[in-house]
Amino acid sequence: MKIFDARDEYTKSKELRVEDVRALQEWVEKQPHMPPISECLLIAFLQSCYWSMEQAKAGIETFLTWRGAWPDIFADLDPHLPNLKSAIDQHLATMLPMSSKKDHKLFFYKLMIPDSARYSGTELIKLIDMVLAMDVMEKGPYGGLIMVCDLSDYDAAHVIKVRVTESRRCLKYLQDALPLRLKAIHYVIPGKFHEVLIPLAKPFLNRTLLGKLHFHDSYETLFKHIPQDAFPKEIGGKQPSLKELHENMKRSLVENVDFFKDVEKLVANEALRDQSNLLVDSQLGVGAQGSFRKFSVE
Repeated sequence: MKIFDARDEYTKSKELRVEDVRALQEWVEKQPHMPPISECLLIAFLQSCYWSMEQAKAGIETFLTWRGAWPDIFADLDPHLPNLKSAIDQHLATMLPMSSKKDHKLFFYKLMIPDSARYSGTELIKLIDMVLAMDVMEKGPYGGLIMVCDLSDYDAAHVIKVRVTESRRCLKYLQDALPLRLKAIHYVIPGKFHEVLIPLAKPFLNRTLLGKLHFHDSYETLFKHIPQDAFPKEIGGKQPSLKELHENMKRSLVENVDFFKDVEKLVANEALRDQSNLLVDSQLGVGAQGSFRKFSVE
């Protein structure tokens, strides 16, 4: 996969300055627990943090720490591995060709094989992260991301397998760690399943993140926020069919195995971390197996 050209980004935005990227690179190099980070990824973090050096440093620290603390999600990214291959076959996770009214990119998820026995929330989160990482590193940073998750084919057996801690990790990672400007997550969900899920997750999510979650019992209400034309043919839109999008997703993941090998290296090495000022987050499962510390931005 060809990574976006950093030189192009400097011409696109006056806020992106070479000296800021170099300063961020120097800071990373001084952190013994951090792996090498490419110029392009540093640019993505600066852009996602609205050019704030302090916030970019916090985002990088969180990104690397959580990825190291949760190897069940962020390791074994080979699309040929049985568990991940099963998830890839079962789920569609893709960027839609058309943007929203405010020119935000659209991510779309839908269950393609409604077999709850095969469902794994861990592998699904892994798949979503792979698709988002591949897109931003291939095409470069962009204004904002809107996610649409179609859960209309979920049944009670799927809902039972949804783990609150796992869901919270996913949402917090999307909000606080991934180098993207998350604007909203829209769920199309049948019946009153969201009345069961939200009370479980609400105590663990902050007000900002909760404000970005929106629930719809049909596409009709969703189309008030996102143009219908942006969706696949089966949903009444003008984009490629679900099958076409799914085949494109599977082919792209397999073709970029080497890219995901590099992504797997983006984890903090806790053995090399300065152990002063440890901050343990038991709710996120960050602590004894992967300590998150308060860090200096100097």
